[in-house]
Amino acid sequence: MLDARDNAKNTAVNGFLPKTLIAALLLSVISVLPVHSQYPPGGIGSRSDYRRLPGPAGNDTQKDYWSVWTGFRLSTENLLKKIGAENTEAASLLSQTQTNAAFLEAKWNVWFSRNPLAPYEFDDKYLASLQANNRLLNRLKKEKDEGKALETLRDVAMDLQLKADNCRNSSDGLGKRIKVKVHTKAGEKEVGGYEVFYVPKGMLDVKSAHDRFPRQSSPTDERVLSPGGYAMWVRKDAYKSEPITLGIGGRGETELEVDVPVPAE
Repeated sequence: MLDARDNAKNTAVNGFLPKTLIAALLLSVISVLPVHSQYPPGGIGSRSDYRRLPGPAGNDTQKDYWSVWTGFRLSTENLLKKIGAENTEAASLLSQTQTNAAFLEAKWNVWFSRNPLAPYEFDDKYLASLQANNRLLNRLKKEKDEGKALETLRDVAMDLQLKADNCRNSSDGLGKRIKVKVHTKAGEKEVGGYEVFYVPKGMLDVKSAHDRFPRQSSPTDERVLSPGGYAMWVRKDAYKSEPITLGIGGRGETELEVDVPVPAE
């Protein structure tokens, strides 16, 4: 007579496994598989603009901002030795940028200390605009045209000044978002039917950075922007205006309506 072990062996060899053995094997495999969820803790829609997930490449929000502030310190110190040593306006603009970046860094450090578990924001336009400013400053190391260098420094200094002023006057201690609507006017008369485009002033020559308000004027639907300096222009049929420079924010406002001039009809 075959014992239990021989019987199980013969059954497996004949191509069959007992159902109880199959179930046990399946449970053992499932128990060691990692579990991933496509949804953030709290469920879909628990936060409208954040996800409680690690940032790209393991970075979190605070590390990204630390990197930005470090970039400002290094780039401004380097440029002060190069351009600032030869041009007094450049030196003044770089010092202004340094001061405002240091102020913003201190404010953000306070915010992070009070919000240590702040979720990562994947589409952080405020952070993106700071990173763009850093790239502009880094490019100046190879810029030989003094006029272009000064124009870039003015754009960066204006952007940081508006961010610092908006932070200083904000109710939440950061002032990073402003809901903006645009009116298109010929004098005092509102004229509709225009597409309104915008881009951070220092990125005007980067076409991929250009964006558009979601509805034709006037007014447009609102768009959430970071405080800073912007170039804006309009288009209607064959007409396209030249870009104008607008400062968005600075007074701590969370909503803003601005006017862009258009031809009379």
